[in-house]
Amino acid sequence: MGIIHTTSTRLLAPFDHSFNAISAAMQSLGMEVTSGQNPIVGSARRSLRQNRWAAEVSAGVRQEGPSTTVVDWSVDMLGDKHFDVIADILGAAKVEIDDLGVADALERLGKMGRFFGAREAGTLTQIIHIDERVIELAQGVYNGNQGMLVLTSSRLFFFDKKSMGSNLEEFDFAAISSIGQSKKMGGETISISISGRSAEIKQVAHGRSDVFIRAFKDAKAAGANVGAPTVSTPAAPDLVEQIRKIAELRDLGILSADEFEAKKSELLARM
Repeated sequence: MGIIHTTSTRLLAPFDHSFNAISAAMQSLGMEVTSGQNPIVGSARRSLRQNRWAAEVSAGVRQEGPSTTVVDWSVDMLGDKHFDVIADILGAAKVEIDDLGVADALERLGKMGRFFGAREAGTLTQIIHIDERVIELAQGVYNGNQGMLVLTSSRLFFFDKKSMGSNLEEFDFAAISSIGQSKKMGGETISISISGRSAEIKQVAHGRSDVFIRAFKDAKAAGANVGAPTVSTPAAPDLVEQIRKIAELRDLGILSADEFEAKKSELLARM
């Protein structure tokens, strides 16, 4: 149909409740939904009012624990409103979501940061992987684009969302030689030295660069996967379990064979 985007959401509710809530939410939004099947598949018509193309949505619901459920999403549509479709379904489902630390980080960001980073803030939960947590945020300008510098428990990236499209640039922890700052009347700059070049996030709010850089250094010192060297070890049980889970997603039709092989290779590269 168009462009396929995938993501996962952790719901803080048991499997049966989550499954029924997602199915009912899709129906309440006018989608034609398969009944009683997992993954739940729904078709949404094109909406001129919301400026959205027609979409095919797949929601694979799997139990994670007694009171937590993971929904693996696949949205096939033209345009760039994939995450908006998921957000609408989750809003209609009225199930508590694990926001992966986004809300607390946004609160620390302050009113001005939340105002100028509103577009990014509304999408961050879908950008963050369910196996990581947000540690700190800094709103600023990178390469002329206003967006958000995001530090999580496993990566550092700059994300900007425009009215049409979005960009995400990840900075390889292993390649970061230093992180520093400069301060001017008009705002602060966070400088990230990476393999002989420097990435500069400008117009950061006063005081925010200190907080962000301290958080980066603390996370690195604490051993959160920040810049940790890769060590070759035998495949651990959790890695085997992750491969088994993505194989199930392939069998359910949520992942294509190529997507499965790419994800498996990514997991094996972490060994």
